[in-house]
Amino acid sequence: MHGDRPRQVLNLVFAVGQAVAPALIPLLGLPFVGRVSDRYPTYVVPAGYAFSIWSVIFALSIAYAVWQALPAQTANPLLRRVGWLTAIAFAGSTFWQFAFPAGQYALSVLLIVTTLVALALALARTAERRAGLSAAERVLVWITCGVYLGWITVATVANVAQALSAAGVSHLGLGAEAWGIVMLIAAALIASLVTLRTGNGGYPLSVIWALGAVFVARRAPPAVTQDATVAYVALAAAAVVALAAAVGVMRGRRGTAR
Repeated sequence: MHGDRPRQVLNLVFAVGQAVAPALIPLLGLPFVGRVSDRYPTYVVPAGYAFSIWSVIFALSIAYAVWQALPAQTANPLLRRVGWLTAIAFAGSTFWQFAFPAGQYALSVLLIVTTLVALALALARTAERRAGLSAAERVLVWITCGVYLGWITVATVANVAQALSAAGVSHLGLGAEAWGIVMLIAAALIASLVTLRTGNGGYPLSVIWALGAVFVARRAPPAVTQDATVAYVALAAAAVVALAAAVGVMRGRRGTAR
């Protein structure tokens, strides 16, 4: 059965695992992720409200995991192509939630990059079959991977910045402001490229949500991370991604018209 059952089970286990991990953190005597993040303020961490997107990501992930575990989906060709990748992404997210509060910052970067790459590959493989996706596949695979990857794109930038800050090499020869600007521009370019290449609608929405929250965070307390320049670079980056999304929509409509 091509290892279908282990794949289905692992997706279900880790989709649920990443959702319950936050409740387990204090039981292990670890501080909450937000408190650790506050120890290493950087210019690319979004405002706190933005992290509410995790509730959407967890809900979509669990819905996907339950659906892909159904007997009728055992031999689904798309799931055989992306299922192990989503299981890796969910596992990376689950373990990250323990590594970061435990102060294992290098490991946390490895885990979030693993999650990022796995989701990117899953989205790319789904894009190859986009024209033939069923309604369930469009919502539970295409949209779920897009929304998740969009948030992780910006979260990876923030995680790397904080890991470098914790290691005492946060600026890499640049000032804090310049480093923040460089990372935001890189995130905008990557996000725009992915948006244009895949045409996924959920991906740019997550990225814009995160970049908008970076703008808000740079205009609000604490004073140590307030910076008008970085704030407006984040806003411009969100606008660039929005433009890429609009171009993607127009391309899609032209393709449908043909």
